[in-house]
Amino acid sequence: MDFSQFEPTTRRIAEQLFEESLVPAQVLSDELEQYVETLGTNASNAEFVDDGLAEQITALCWKLLTALPADPDERQHRLTQLAINYFVLAEDGHDDKHSMIGFDDDLEVVAAVVRELGHTEWLAESAADGQ
Repeated sequence: MDFSQFEPTTRRIAEQLFEESLVPAQVLSDELEQYVETLGTNASNAEFVDDGLAEQITALCWKLLTALPADPDERQHRLTQLAINYFVLAEDGHDDKHSMIGFDDDLEVVAAVVRELGHTEWLAESAADGQ
């Protein structure tokens, strides 16, 4: 994956996450579920949470997990893990809950992973659902 497309902070974090040891898909699923639950619980306390964008990213992450076969190749597994781990990292390139553009970098990383894995139709569907 070409990380040069990201701004420097996003690129640095994405490169670090990409190199992490792989974890089972169930762990990724649990992390995603817990983060989404936390977003919902803290929504009233989060000044700038863009619920629509968070839902769009969440849907893309679930699709990535669903597309992960029981015995995925390392590339697909690593890219899926990158997308989910970047999303669930609240304080990444932009603080998800305290910045008006908090989820923009998350969408950028997740969308890049979706494109890298050849599922560009998901982006069109996701954008249509978010309107």
